[in-house]
Amino acid sequence: MQNEMENPLDLLKHLFSAGETIETEEAYAKIEQHTLEIAPALVQHLYSIENEPKQRLFIRNFHAQAVALSDKLFEATGKRATHIQKDGNNLIDTPRSVLLILEDLPAFIWSNYPVWCDQNQKLPRKLQMTFLLEIAEKLESLSLPGSDPDHGLYEKVKASVQFKLNKDESTISYGMMDYLNEFVKGIGNVRSSNRENSLLIPLKDILIAFNFNSLPVGHYLISEIDQEIQKTASTKDKIERLHHWQKEINQVPVKPDYAFDLWQGTIGQFLSHWVGEEIRFYEESLLLFSGSAYPIEIAGSQGDGFKLETDMSVTQIACMTRLLMECGVVKNNNIRELLNFVAKHTRSKKQVNISAESLRMKYYNIEEATRNEVIKIISGLLKHGSQPM
Repeated sequence: MQNEMENPLDLLKHLFSAGETIETEEAYAKIEQHTLEIAPALVQHLYSIENEPKQRLFIRNFHAQAVALSDKLFEATGKRATHIQKDGNNLIDTPRSVLLILEDLPAFIWSNYPVWCDQNQKLPRKLQMTFLLEIAEKLESLSLPGSDPDHGLYEKVKASVQFKLNKDESTISYGMMDYLNEFVKGIGNVRSSNRENSLLIPLKDILIAFNFNSLPVGHYLISEIDQEIQKTASTKDKIERLHHWQKEINQVPVKPDYAFDLWQGTIGQFLSHWVGEEIRFYEESLLLFSGSAYPIEIAGSQGDGFKLETDMSVTQIACMTRLLMECGVVKNNNIRELLNFVAKHTRSKKQVNISAESLRMKYYNIEEATRNEVIKIISGLLKHGSQPM
């Protein structure tokens, strides 16, 4: 090992890249001395960089190096402990004290510069082992009795977490650690709130809010919805109940940038899409077999071809129609008839002919950006209406 490095940062980078084996107590003592100086030197060096993108790159690279060196020393410490035990000597285990300092360094970086750190950076090996035990204990402590309606769903949640964490250690990242800690904390807070209030928040809403988008959990929720729908006798009642489910799913506030599985879509979208497809299936079945349930489609409602020309997009028209329906301004009870009528007699900003099916899909999947655009339109109407006409 070189005798001198320019500063503790250079020492850390050198040890990370050189792959040296350090065997003497004097060498370990020197590392310990320099390691204690790393965090303050890191801050000093960081703020000497004026360009923010370069600061971000420096933090990410340094964080990755700190994790890698911590893992390297953790492995070496384990081997050294085994060697000391076999030889029966009483050497002071200095590497372990160095390891404790290096364990604190990635945590220091993550807690002070989380915005600049890489969420996908894997945890140091020792922290992984500790986290696996802690999260398993926390999840188990929140288990529900077999008589609880959410017992089966929660067991699916625990199984999904255990499978993901035990499948591949590279998936146990800082981002996953923060997500699961917040997720478990959220479940605990809701449980406490449910004990104190008469308005109970179901586990389903917590999963949607935290975007716990595990496929097994999603399919379990679908099976629960389907079982309830199959108990409903008439097709019209099935459609009404499915609309209620879709409304419940879409109205759950979702935490931004939260996801159990970064490679899957949101669980809210997954459930809403499935419910929407079920609605379409039952509506089309009703049309095919009743012959009179949707007279506007069957008769064709032949008119003179007049269309209401608007300056809105199709998504905005869908949102505005839904607002008029849900606020009771429009009294038609049959949503499909209404959407067919609007599609047939309305022209959007860019489309002369609107597809009724396209309008229906957008009606049940209103995005936040669309809501904001419609709010601006309504605000303009209110402003105009406040003036003498």
